[in-house]
Amino acid sequence: MKNTSFYLLAAITLLAAFLRLYRLDSIPPGINRDEASIGITASSLVMTGKDEYGKVLPLSFESFGDWKLPLYIYTTIPFIKIFGLSEIAVRLPSALAGIASVVAIYFLGYALFASETIALIASLSLALMPWHIHISRVESEAIVAVFFTIVGSIYFLKAMKNKSLSLLISSATLFALTYYTYHGNHISTSLILIGLFAIYWKDIIKIPRWWMSFCVGVLITGIILAYTLSADHTKISGISIFGDPTVIHTKIELPRLSHDTPNAIITKLIHNRFTYAIITIGHNYLKSYGPDFLFIQGGGNRAHNIMGYGNLHGIESLTLLLGFSWIILHIFTQTFNKQKEATYLMWWILLSGIASAITKDAPHSNRMLIVVPALAITTGIGVHFLIYSSSRLWKKIAIIVLILGYIGGMSHYLDEYFVHFPKTEAASWGYAYKKLTPILFSKENRNKNIIMTHPESSPYAYILFYSGYNLSEYQKQAKRYPISRDGYTDVSGFGRFSFRPINWDTDTTVPNTLLVTTAKEAPSALDPKVISRISLPTGQIQFVVMDTDK
Repeated sequence: MKNTSFYLLAAITLLAAFLRLYRLDSIPPGINRDEASIGITASSLVMTGKDEYGKVLPLSFESFGDWKLPLYIYTTIPFIKIFGLSEIAVRLPSALAGIASVVAIYFLGYALFASETIALIASLSLALMPWHIHISRVESEAIVAVFFTIVGSIYFLKAMKNKSLSLLISSATLFALTYYTYHGNHISTSLILIGLFAIYWKDIIKIPRWWMSFCVGVLITGIILAYTLSADHTKISGISIFGDPTVIHTKIELPRLSHDTPNAIITKLIHNRFTYAIITIGHNYLKSYGPDFLFIQGGGNRAHNIMGYGNLHGIESLTLLLGFSWIILHIFTQTFNKQKEATYLMWWILLSGIASAITKDAPHSNRMLIVVPALAITTGIGVHFLIYSSSRLWKKIAIIVLILGYIGGMSHYLDEYFVHFPKTEAASWGYAYKKLTPILFSKENRNKNIIMTHPESSPYAYILFYSGYNLSEYQKQAKRYPISRDGYTDVSGFGRFSFRPINWDTDTTVPNTLLVTTAKEAPSALDPKVISRISLPTGQIQFVVMDTDK
């Protein structure tokens, strides 16, 4: 690396660190449900050596029934010890992985195409990418898996270049760690490895004892899969395109009934689970690469998106188009000495939408995150192609357009993210729970029983997180509803807390009780019993707290 490149990469890294660490404790505004779960699980392990279900040091965590993988949770433990149970503690592993990825993408870009320009632009693109910035600022197993994938790819390419078994084993180990990190990588990493072997198999078998790396990877991966295969099945059954129990009826049975002959063979051939799956997955896959998801609206999950804001900057539609064109051209150029690398990059891009496409809420920014490094490098290629294939005049124009495009995009994004997002999206985060919890544990209320609505929103997790409740006691006290049809579990109560619908005829007469409900559900006739209204930054009321003794 040249000195100039070193200083530029250092500056990009500092910029990335600022964008990912600034006000990390307050933006996003409060924790989301998964952050609460990760935090209380890691804290429970610190305090008791057990998870919230009382299981000793497990490798698969039941959580809400979504069976979280172990690496992020165990990585959070030292941060819990340093910072306590807090937003900072659960978000720092993501933020640090995001910052490290900005550095690592430089080395991957250079390992692929031996161009410091492409590598630096890829690093800058990742540092400024709205998609990557936001996911770096929330708890995300996916972003840690992305980091392992980047570094695993670097070691693999270096192993091919140097014919090094140790580098190949290191690569296999890093790829194997993604199976411990994020469920989506059980698909994505497997496809990446298939692609690497298909593209580089002639180079791989030239490495003495190359099969040892295969054995190491299989051994490490086999350990986690032995614990999580049943959990994978449960998780997929809940989030797959068939996860909604009504899908079969509304998408298959009802369309059959609209035919004159609903039981005819041709009708069943048109409307069945297989054809529905093919059409839906294909549609989801295409949407994952569409302009609406990438540049205009982003995904629909409020934990992983800024609503109404694309995952990428608009100017990158131009650079990605140029980058894709360059990649495709050079894949089919026999004289190009980086043909394999171009093929790997395209394979990486194409496979990234598969894990997201099989789920019911696709396109999904977190499940699709694996594509981000490949898009950053493609952007680097596009900018390099635009600048170095132009005349001096057009080169200047291109540079000005790119700079203005990124300045405009970042100005809009930073205003949206740091000014408006904490206010307009607070209802989707733990902001109100953070204000509510001290009221429930105040001196005057700490001995009162509490009934709180909407157990499906996991209010117990937010209350445990923000109250510092004794998690050893919680393990003994927790009561749960039966597992739902899609495999999820809701807590019905612990200690003096009950989570269920409020019976307004009888519960209001039970003495020494607080009733916590949403503003929409609170009867106006009971306003005299209201002791607190929990408001959002917009002034909207999210929770109403009533005291039955009033």
